[in-house]
Amino acid sequence: MIEASEFFEKRIIRMIRLRRYSLVLPLILPLLLIFIAATPRAGAAQARRPITETDLFKFVWAADPQISPNGSQVAFVRVNVNEDKDRYETQIFVVPSDGSAPPRPLTSGHNDRAPRWSPSGREIAFVRTPDPVDGKSKPSQIYLISMEGGEARALTDVPKGAGTPVWSPDGRTIAFNSTPDTTSQAKADSAKKSADPTQKKPVSDVRVITRAQYRWNGGGYTDVTAHSHIWTAPASFTASGGLPTVKQITSGEFDEDEPIWSPDGSRLYFTSNRHPEPYYETTGAELYSVPANAGAIVKIASIDGQIGSIALSPDGKRIAFTGYPNDKPLRFYNQADLFIVDAAPGSHPVNLTRGYDFDIEGGLTADQHPPRAGAGGGVIWSRDGRNVVVVTTENGRANLKRFSTADGKVDSVTTGDHDVVAYAATPDGSKIVALISL
Repeated sequence: MIEASEFFEKRIIRMIRLRRYSLVLPLILPLLLIFIAATPRAGAAQARRPITETDLFKFVWAADPQISPNGSQVAFVRVNVNEDKDRYETQIFVVPSDGSAPPRPLTSGHNDRAPRWSPSGREIAFVRTPDPVDGKSKPSQIYLISMEGGEARALTDVPKGAGTPVWSPDGRTIAFNSTPDTTSQAKADSAKKSADPTQKKPVSDVRVITRAQYRWNGGGYTDVTAHSHIWTAPASFTASGGLPTVKQITSGEFDEDEPIWSPDGSRLYFTSNRHPEPYYETTGAELYSVPANAGAIVKIASIDGQIGSIALSPDGKRIAFTGYPNDKPLRFYNQADLFIVDAAPGSHPVNLTRGYDFDIEGGLTADQHPPRAGAGGGVIWSRDGRNVVVVTTENGRANLKRFSTADGKVDSVTTGDHDVVAYAATPDGSKIVALISL
């Protein structure tokens, strides 16, 4: 049985060798790697022993790396186990991208995640779930923290919480997802009925189920009237230091997934499954857009299947997305492909990877990924719009691949026997940070 500290020492050595190898590859996009040692090296006098189940509490993970606009720093989420409180905790750290200094904590919360750099690189927006007060939990909100120092400040205070912050290109606005609060209206309706003697009825614990999927493991019963929509908030506080006024951009009976901005900031693009009971359907999420100031939602494109991650080209004229086209006959699993489509409504997507017989945006060793804070990745455009980069899985390896947007020609950005877990790029696509699991 190998000693725990010896195991991690050998793992770190492999990481260092990988880093040296990666940095000398003839890459167009320089690759930056983040690593965190899970345990310190044991002292020479410490007795050797086998790994035990309690050693799992000492594990530490890195997650969701995000590189600054100028490529000089990387923000990421550190995930650890709080054994006493029986929970995972997440905190945002920052490290120079050249490895010239060790990582340092940026935030002080116990559940901070989703760091996103402002276009100027002077601030980071992130999501924080505050610690419970008097046993009562509070919803997650978006916070801002200056890279020049100081405490983080809450930017939103929406009743149902906020998540997935996305900066507008000019840095003045942040789009996010939230659920409208229907509690106030429900309480008002209940009070009205209570005041009307003719409306008084015995309280019943009967629950009427109208859909096949009516509850989630650990989440309780599903509220079919609650839907996640897109909102925006000014990325600054009022003159008196108060919170800005948030604005709901989309509404209706369906959820809208994480939005992305057009380069000029005039529109927001997103995916949405517009089926009331999607588990009965063979098609899934489609591509839509909406004016950034709210307005009519228009469909951009769809496929016979489901659309995954989306990314707008630097000029805003095309959209690259991952998708899961249905095979014929229908089967349980469909292999993902990479598509390109014009950003105009009603455009026809072109499958770039029809002849590439491997999974697009696939991954490995899911049980070894960070248990909290998500992953990150998606599709990355080159500055000139001629190529896109995305992770793929080939023969038990997950690496970044570059595809030509003209003909789908593929070449490697990273190589090796590993799993690219998460990655992000600078706005111009010139640098990529990747989190790699060996």
